[in-house]
Amino acid sequence: MAYEFDGKKYEQASSHQKEWGTKLISELELKGTESVLDLGCGDGSLSVQIAELLPKGSVLGIDASQGMIDAALPKAKENLHFRRLDINDLDLVEQFDVVFSNATLHWVKDHAKLFQNVRRALRPNGMVRFNFAGDGNCVNFFSDKRKL
Repeated sequence: MAYEFDGKKYEQASSHQKEWGTKLISELELKGTESVLDLGCGDGSLSVQIAELLPKGSVLGIDASQGMIDAALPKAKENLHFRRLDINDLDLVEQFDVVFSNATLHWVKDHAKLFQNVRRALRPNGMVRFNFAGDGNCVNFFSDKRKL
């Protein structure tokens, strides 16, 4: 079951999430040509930051919440697109060099399925960069010995 959020309220109340995400983005070491998938893009603010680093690349931000997508859509541009899509229903195949997610994956209940979906979406030699919102949210990832 997807959670529904008010994207406009989130834009005003998500300074901590944006701060964490900005730090994560600064660690990506992008070349400017990558195709990036932003899982749980929220209001799209971090997707915009990533797209600005990709003059010859692109970003697709997905979120299960229509309210979040409604807040993100006005930020779309030539190399930045948004789509309402639940991470659990992700069916994209080898389309992305980077799969990025900030303060979202604690909402996902089936991490095994998440791993499968992310691996399928990545191109060979792709990179995953996730950040979780709080202590304890990574337990399933650290205890799972499988590789993406």
